[in-house]
Order: sequence, then C-alpha cells, then structure tokens
Amino acid sequence: MATIDYGDGEHEFICTALTCMIYEQEFVTDPNEKITGDLIADTIGKVTLSSNDILHVTDDGAYVTTVLDYTQVNWNAIFRALWAMLKTAQENGDKSTPIPGFKAWQSTLMSFEPDMKQLSNDVQQELMRGLFRSGAAASGKTSEEEEG
Repeated sequence: MATIDYGDGEHEFICTALTCMIYEQEFVTDPNEKITGDLIADTIGKVTLSSNDILHVTDDGAYVTTVLDYTQVNWNAIFRALWAMLKTAQENGDKSTPIPGFKAWQSTLMSFEPDMKQLSNDVQQELMRGLFRSGAAASGKTSEEEEG
C-alpha cells in the first residue's frame, strides 16, 4: 500500500487482483486507443534494448547496452492504474474520501503537478508488490499481514 496527495490530502492506493477487475471494467478496449483493459499490459509498457545508447561493461569485460525508451510507456495508463488502485483501497476500507468514476476523478486533478517518473515508479512498485509477489501463495498471508 502507498499514499499520494493530489491536492486534497493523502489518499491510500493499493493494487490487488481486484484492481485488475476494476481497471478492466472501467477501461474496456477501445479500437481507437491503445487501451487493452489489461492493467499490466497497459501500465508497464515496453522496454526497448538497443546497442547505441547507455554503455556498461560487466565484470568479465563484456559490453552491454540498454535503452529505456519512455515513448513505449503508456503514460495515461499510469493515471488509470492509480485510479483503479485508489478505488481498490476504497473497497478495502479507506472511505475517507470517496473516489468518483474515472472521468470525474480526472477533473479533480487540475492542480496536481506530478513528477511522472516518480508517479510511474510508485504505481509500478505497488503493482509489482500487489500482483508479482513470489512467496505469496506459500506464505498464507496477505501483503498487509506480511508488511505489518
């Protein structure tokens, strides 16, 4: 679970399997947009590897190049994913400020000036914590119980 302040106080946002359903129900596939309705595919985007940008030499002397191509990231998906995670937190008990439908919520963001890199990192970190936990099934505990 994480928190964000987009102008009217702190709000919790959380990513669980429910987030995927909320996201899919709100953002069904539109043939005119690159929205699949799949939270993970829309949010993570694509990382492109290239041989002409960042150069790194490994311990064994091999040259490795990597390019993070942010043009492949669907930045609007970050806001859609955040909204779905805020709704998930609301469903899980954070009723402090009801989160309206996506379009109404978007209109409340007029004064929100995010650092998109940080926002993207926060949303993706919560997505990874909530959906890609390697020991989740074996632990028998929820992510909140593991953190607490």
